[in-house]
Parts: sequence; structure tokens; C-alpha cells
Amino acid sequence: MSERKSPPARLDPDNLAPVREFFASPIRHHSPELDAVLSVLRAGPIAGKYCLICVEPHRSWVIGRLSGERGVAPTIADNRIFTSIEDAERAIFKARWMAETGVSLDEEMLK
Repeated sequence: MSERKSPPARLDPDNLAPVREFFASPIRHHSPELDAVLSVLRAGPIAGKYCLICVEPHRSWVIGRLSGERGVAPTIADNRIFTSIEDAERAIFKARWMAETGVSLDEEMLK
């Protein structure tokens, strides 16, 4: 009888170089390593995925979660209002990183 192996980790939570790159400049062209990380964070099932909800065009955003059902709007998951798209993108990255790796990103890790 063969042992059942767990699937390989999709991200290495100890490899923070691409995370630091993202936090330095979330909206730009990224390195291939960061692109690979973002692909993992953006992939997977739609239901429950963190997203940004625009509250006021080009001015404010909140974090939501997708329903995964066509025609069902996302729900607000976090009441913080972001007035910078860069800060909103950083917050969504943190939420998706935690969901994927089980590791919370704090400011000390990002230095």
C-alpha cells in the first residue's frame, strides 16, 4: 500500500523577495518570479476569493469576497476604506497570501 502524499506547496512562505517587490510597487511590470506568485494568488476557485470593490471610482475601495455564483454580488469582507489603489492592492495581496500560505505578512517581514 502506497503512502498518500500531500500536494506540493504552491508558494514558499519563506521566500519574501517577490513579496517585498510587490509591496515596493504594486502597480507596474513585475519580475517573472513575482508574476509566478501573483498567478498562484489569483488562481483557484472563485467562491470566497478576496477581491477589491470600488466604492467611488478612482477614489476608494474596500476588500470583498466573491460569491462564485453568476449574478451574485461580492460581499464586503473588511470595512476599511482605502483611498489609494496601491494600499488597496497591498491589502488584497496580504489577504490572499494568508489564505494561500497560512502565514500573515507583517511590516517587519517586509523590510
